[in-house]
Amino acid sequence: MGFEKIGYQVEEGAAWIKLASPPLNVVDLKMMRELIEAVEKAEEEADVVVIGSEGKHFSAGAEIKEHFPDKAPELISTFTELIGKILRCEKVTVAAVKGYALGGGFEIPLACDIILASQNAKMGVPEITLSHYPPIAIALLPRMVGWKNAYDIILTGEAVDANRAREMGIVSRVFSDDTFDEDVKKYVKGLLEKSPAALRITKKAIKASISLPFDSLTDIINDIYLSQLIKTEDAVEGLNAFLEKRKPVWKSR
Repeated sequence: MGFEKIGYQVEEGAAWIKLASPPLNVVDLKMMRELIEAVEKAEEEADVVVIGSEGKHFSAGAEIKEHFPDKAPELISTFTELIGKILRCEKVTVAAVKGYALGGGFEIPLACDIILASQNAKMGVPEITLSHYPPIAIALLPRMVGWKNAYDIILTGEAVDANRAREMGIVSRVFSDDTFDEDVKKYVKGLLEKSPAALRITKKAIKASISLPFDSLTDIINDIYLSQLIKTEDAVEGLNAFLEKRKPVWKSR
């Protein structure tokens, strides 16, 4: 399967998807469709899905020419399909962000479970400066950073640096620019050392916890734990390996 606008590679359980249209990795309709296909493929072939980029920047955002009224419906529907595909992915999704991640190029990482950022990363949604607004950021940001921070980011259109984004709860970890790629690989390797089944089921439980009241939430999470996780071979293997003081051998079932 050949992609023109992105890179795709699976290594040792991780699918590495890279926006590959430098220098700014502008996300046009063709790239969106390729990303949708790549995420679907990665969900079948890997245990962890990483979305990164070639060049100095993650992405300057969606193609401006495709925002005009004649193209906007297709742009919005296709991009929403992409974000939905990432959000619904059963595997752990990681965004590796360096340089600029703006507009749609910021919303893609927002849809991922984990954001790893380089110190030089700048993230924001400047759509308001063009008299537009960022639909996906409006849907996701208030739940992540609270209403006041969401208003600040969206209404000013100003980008925030990696450390500020981490303080706000957007970014999971910040790594040095010089060692960013190696640090990302090390982080992903740490995830891959966990049981794939446990990662998948635990992610399901975390997602259930986001929008439900506590009483309903504990019922669902306890049910997932007792009816799904604890019945896996990996759950039993993890306990036995700990007691026997050895490294677990995961079977992903």
